[in-house]
Amino acid sequence: MGDGSVNVEDDVADNPAEQLQADIADRMSALSEVVDTPVGLERTSGAFDSSDVDFISGSWMSRLADVQGWLSLDRDLTTDSADEFAGQLVLSLGLERSPEFLDGSGSVPTLRLPALSALYERLEQAVRLQSKFREAFEAEGGTREAASRLWNEAWDDEAEIEDVEPLKPVSAIASTWPISDFTDSELNLTPSYQRGDVWGTPARQMLIESILRGIPLPSVILLQPKDPLQPFEVVDGKQRLTAILRFVGCHPLALDRVEAADARHSLDGSLLRAFREDYPRFKKMWKAVEHEQVTSGVEDRYYFPFRLRSNSRGLIGPLAELQGKYYTQIKDSVIHAADESLTIKRLFERSPAYRIPVIIYKEASQSQIHEVFNLYNKQGMHLNAEEIRNAIYHELEITKATLVAAGDADPRAVVGDIAPSLTPVWPRVQHLGQTLSSYGFGESRYRRTKILSWIVATLLGDTFDPELGKWKDLPSTARHIDNLLAETKRDPASRLNQPEVVGDLFSWVADVARLHAAYDEELWSPRFKDGGSGQKWQELQLVGSLVGLAAASLAIGEDFEEVLSENSELIYAASDTASQGEESSIWARPMKTQTKTQWAFIARVALEIPSLLDVDATLASAAIRQRFGTSGLESLSAVVRDDER
Repeated sequence: MGDGSVNVEDDVADNPAEQLQADIADRMSALSEVVDTPVGLERTSGAFDSSDVDFISGSWMSRLADVQGWLSLDRDLTTDSADEFAGQLVLSLGLERSPEFLDGSGSVPTLRLPALSALYERLEQAVRLQSKFREAFEAEGGTREAASRLWNEAWDDEAEIEDVEPLKPVSAIASTWPISDFTDSELNLTPSYQRGDVWGTPARQMLIESILRGIPLPSVILLQPKDPLQPFEVVDGKQRLTAILRFVGCHPLALDRVEAADARHSLDGSLLRAFREDYPRFKKMWKAVEHEQVTSGVEDRYYFPFRLRSNSRGLIGPLAELQGKYYTQIKDSVIHAADESLTIKRLFERSPAYRIPVIIYKEASQSQIHEVFNLYNKQGMHLNAEEIRNAIYHELEITKATLVAAGDADPRAVVGDIAPSLTPVWPRVQHLGQTLSSYGFGESRYRRTKILSWIVATLLGDTFDPELGKWKDLPSTARHIDNLLAETKRDPASRLNQPEVVGDLFSWVADVARLHAAYDEELWSPRFKDGGSGQKWQELQLVGSLVGLAAASLAIGEDFEEVLSENSELIYAASDTASQGEESSIWARPMKTQTKTQWAFIARVALEIPSLLDVDATLASAAIRQRFGTSGLESLSAVVRDDER
């Protein structure tokens, strides 16, 4: 029976559908075994064995319903009707309710091969992220709340690929480079999509210790520009390469600073020679001519070399003599790495057996690179959605502006060099990164960029499908952001490709964020912000409330702050109705983690705020569309209408 349906009699090993069924049953059983669950995920039954998952009788649906919370689907799967359950499942997997994916002709609905494959992939993700939750919860000092937050963020970081073009071979090569190829090559360590240097000294020291012990490093990912005169861009591996370049005294920023001081004091290259050959002597010279003590803080600020750790468990036995030393002090020491004895100088400055894997992209489309990055994530490279997005869409002005406005760009970079659109409006926008930090969103892994991207995509992301004549369901946060950027990239005439429009966009959002924060105590009940403590904002509440204020502000115009101040008590009273788990209040954060449920919460809050300020959401949407060429408010209204049905 070759139609891909599940009612077959062939041997499992020879039938892909039955093989997938067996794999699905195994993953479902694994999900049922964990007792502890994230906040908002109800455990509906005990553990079951894979043999309890029967696809012939249809009992697999009740078993899947038991563990569906772990799959983070965009809707609850009803168990009232087998046909409805299967139909909702294929829709939640991003497929269509059609014979290609679902056969409903028999007494029991059956999933066809493409749907089985999609379900298996979702279960694979669920098992992997369930393991992350369990590890975080069981770690020393771990809490259910912290582990739940990690689990939710991990689902949101799962890169989702939309096949917007036929898949073609990727023009990329995998190679290995000796360390000297990195230290001798001109590399762009700070392309516009890269964050600043976030590793602390201990992390850098441990990396160098790993190299000295011969431990292989993960791959470095480079993009080769079309212009042969331009340097390779470092997509992944910046923190590792920065540590290596600093350790051996080859970081370009450090060399530029030393060369400038050498010339300024007419030292004929002696300061630079000391820097390269005798770093402790260089520190004394620097203090004498620059009147500045070279502390570890100065070394970090100037990208100067750093010491190895003292009393390190990583450097024991023959390597113990290296502890606490700089590179110039140990480069003639002999070590054993990559199955050969060699000097440390040869390890870092020649071409020994020890090498670092390198992947170089040449001619690859954005979607192909996205696809490969997603594969890396599943294999453990752990690039998150923001890191992937910044690499994939880095050429778009809106992407660059988001990174800079959120405060996640390299702090040493000039704003106009990364995002020219922000230069004219920077005095209005520059507070935004700090404002996001004050909300409780830190610098780690582009968290501020994520929340700002989410706000922008919610304001502008239009899901209307002209072929269907209706608004499609809002996808995951990551997919919704990607869809807006992909559409902007596809349409060169998009207003979001115009620098003045991008500058206007972030001025608008920054102005609203300023008022949102300035009137914090007057507008927002602690019960709404984060469920009671009132110290930090949670993501859903912040996105919904900021989008609501932004929509109202554009409709009201110059008098917005006055109107907001006059009606602050009204908004506070409404937000004070929030209490975790009280679904009767639109301001109550939903306990369930489904995408659909979370979007419904954001939509209701975002649309309620204009209403409280006597603003028609339709008029607000028209104002947004007129100014930026697109609006996401109708999509939010569609979510509310769908949720009420």
